[in-house]
Amino acid sequence: MRSYHLEAFGGIEGIVPRGSGGPRPEPSGPTAVVVAVRAASLNKRDLLILDRSYPLAAVPGVIPLSDGAGEVVAVGEAVTRFAVGDRVSCAYFPRWRTGRITPDAFDQPG
Repeated sequence: MRSYHLEAFGGIEGIVPRGSGGPRPEPSGPTAVVVAVRAASLNKRDLLILDRSYPLAAVPGVIPLSDGAGEVVAVGEAVTRFAVGDRVSCAYFPRWRTGRITPDAFDQPG
């Protein structure tokens, strides 16, 4: 599996590839989903994270991906909303539906 990670802040050269092949990852827990990413892009949010001007801190090693789409390739045993083969896209604030962002948009879905 190949992925890109933010190893150093400041410039785009801080985003570096890791891996080249290897086994497909397995779900990390009963509610986890593994997605094979088919399309991705960096957007303004990613650049703000890279520049350290985003209001939420990021740590080195994070995968900078605000916009992406792919296919579900594995699900944990407790997953009910997704199945292998489903096409999905990411939403980094899934609770933010409209209007100005509020603190509850930062809460992780339960």
